[in-house]
Amino acid sequence: MVNPLTWLSRRRFPYEPLISIEISRHALTNNLDEFRKLAPHHSIAPVLKSNAYGHGLFDVARILENHRRGTKDARNTNGSGTIPFFIIDSYFEAVALRSQGIKTPLLVIGYTRPESILSSTLNNVAFTIGSLESLQELEDTEHPIGIHLKIDTGMRRQGILPEEIPAAIQLLAENTNLILLGICSHLSDADNDDPSYSESQINIWNRTVSHFKNEFPSLKYIHLGATHGHRFTPDIDANVSRLGLGLYGLVDGASFPQKLNLIPALHMKTVIASVKKVKRDDSVGYSGTFRADRDMTIAIIPVGYYEGIDRRLSNNGFVGVGRDNISCPIIGNVSMNMTAVDISKVQNVEEGMEVTVFSNINSADNSIVSLSKKGGVIPYELAVHIPSTLKRTVVG
Repeated sequence: MVNPLTWLSRRRFPYEPLISIEISRHALTNNLDEFRKLAPHHSIAPVLKSNAYGHGLFDVARILENHRRGTKDARNTNGSGTIPFFIIDSYFEAVALRSQGIKTPLLVIGYTRPESILSSTLNNVAFTIGSLESLQELEDTEHPIGIHLKIDTGMRRQGILPEEIPAAIQLLAENTNLILLGICSHLSDADNDDPSYSESQINIWNRTVSHFKNEFPSLKYIHLGATHGHRFTPDIDANVSRLGLGLYGLVDGASFPQKLNLIPALHMKTVIASVKKVKRDDSVGYSGTFRADRDMTIAIIPVGYYEGIDRRLSNNGFVGVGRDNISCPIIGNVSMNMTAVDISKVQNVEEGMEVTVFSNINSADNSIVSLSKKGGVIPYELAVHIPSTLKRTVVG
């Protein structure tokens, strides 16, 4: 149902946005089901941090919550196939999701100040504790706090060190209000063709899990990994898999032991704002980084680095013009809100013609996966820089 104020504002100030972002419900649920093939005995926890990797926190949460409620396997008694919780980065995201009526359990995986944890009144929100000091600051809590204890198996970022585990276990044993719901860690090199470092982390992890299972037989959630960590699922002692970039279809499905049919969930479009002729030797854009080697036709689109076209794609990236998504190169430096494109090979171009900024076909020149390779960045970086102020529309 449309908010009455939103409806009124549309009536008073009608306009069609120049940029449209479509988020595919089918793609998200398809990708989730594809990764279940690699972890058939695990529940899968989707990662929705950083505005759901740029896809829209609330939209993605609603899609997955409805999927969680509606799928038959969400009622399996053994837990396999379920979504046990959504993973977010911050307490702020937890508050935001609860304010929007999202009821799925949440795990805050980023750092949260101990005083925020102690004062939290949110239901079904657990917190990741990544240091012995944070655990000590919670030890006198007088009300139940659900936590996942993070173990540093070699990432050297968050997590208590293996030699600190006995002290952590003692702290947990001394206060039953600190409820250990789960333990977790993170693979730092899972996408490397050489698996040796991941294997060393997994060995440390499996020994740690055995220790915790002996001390806490009712331990509910055990999770190590990331999207590429699904390559090692048979070797990892766990019952939950975390799924981040793969959920959004921004990885190569052929890179896993069992080829996965992954579909990018985001499709971003705009329109041509102007068309002009450029003569040979004319420069285009700031600093004159592009100089025409022939007479050409160029188009200006109202999308720049603020809207998500990374500046490293200057003279280096592509967009798709027209309904056939004809690949056209970006020329000149990308501006804050505008980008120039060479459209010389496109017939009958006019203002208002559709342009695909980010394609939902990974093999396209202008997919996020392809453009990230051109720009020397990771797909996450392009996706999360799409501003949250741009409206997302959920499609089937």
